[in-house]
Amino acid sequence: MERYIKPIGGEQWLDINLFDKKLDNFRDIEAVFLSGGQSAIQFILENINIENGEFILVPSYLCPSILYNFHRLKVDYIFYSVNKDLSIDLCDVKEKINKYKIKAVFFIDYFGFYYDQATLQYFKGLKEQNIVLIEDAVQMLWFSFKSFIGDYVFNSYRKFLPIDGSIVLCNKIKQYNFEKDSYYENVNLARAKKTLFQQFDIGNEEEFLSLYGNAEEEYYRREKIIGIDDESKKVLTRVDYEFIQNKRKENYSYLYDNLVRNNKIQIIYNKNLIKDNTVLGLPILIENRNEVRKKLRQANIYCPVHWNILNEEWSSKYVDSRYISERIITLPIDQRYDLYDMNRLLDEINRLVSNDI
Repeated sequence: MERYIKPIGGEQWLDINLFDKKLDNFRDIEAVFLSGGQSAIQFILENINIENGEFILVPSYLCPSILYNFHRLKVDYIFYSVNKDLSIDLCDVKEKINKYKIKAVFFIDYFGFYYDQATLQYFKGLKEQNIVLIEDAVQMLWFSFKSFIGDYVFNSYRKFLPIDGSIVLCNKIKQYNFEKDSYYENVNLARAKKTLFQQFDIGNEEEFLSLYGNAEEEYYRREKIIGIDDESKKVLTRVDYEFIQNKRKENYSYLYDNLVRNNKIQIIYNKNLIKDNTVLGLPILIENRNEVRKKLRQANIYCPVHWNILNEEWSSKYVDSRYISERIITLPIDQRYDLYDMNRLLDEINRLVSNDI
């Protein structure tokens, strides 16, 4: 019999150790509680009252699915440039604000990291010009306001936990009903099957992978703003946030310290930039990314790409964003893994990039 190799990365499974009945994360939160990030984006776009001739500035480096509701709601947008280090080209933003009638600026806290003070101060100045700031904090796990500056700030808990939900921080609080649909049924069954497979070796991978695929298709068929379901809200409010935060910071720092001297790996964010932020993963830039990623999968290590924009027509105008998209890979650092797992990941990634696949 082959020795079981613990997978690193991939969809989350349920772990009761992540929850504490004594906690109440949502106790003091004034927010719009929704089912996920797409409902959050739709809510925001419908609430900023954009008029004909007005545009929203969006970053040239983003998940293409973000634009789903822009297209569906016929909201006009213009891209601004993002640099190779995921900083914002403020000169390009200024130029487009001067040239077009800009209603809002949409920006992303990439991988859960804040921008430098110069960028934050510039954005705060935009608010004084009555330009709305939409802050996508999906790649950061949080339950409180933190250091956000957006007029609208939203997240997506399914990026960090096997639970759906999103909250939008804003001054226009509304209530939305939950509606059970095919996505909800498929994703919850997939999570249950993955938990059984992972913790008790019951079932097989094909079952839950197929259900996850079906769920994702159904997710983007939703046309309504859907509120969070009561069960998910009850579970999320008991999440042991500090444990998750500390574990991710520990794993990130450990990987950083052991990769920073490898001249074939470019780490985008210094470990010292982790303060009150709980980050998604450790993004690196490497050559031959697709081959390296394929070899990692053969070793049961699953590193996502955030994001592939190479097939998007508009990306040809943004050389730096394409540069990132061709090379970026995210190393998992989440609470499922200890330093033994991180060492296994380090051994594989160092070997693969050193061999010039």
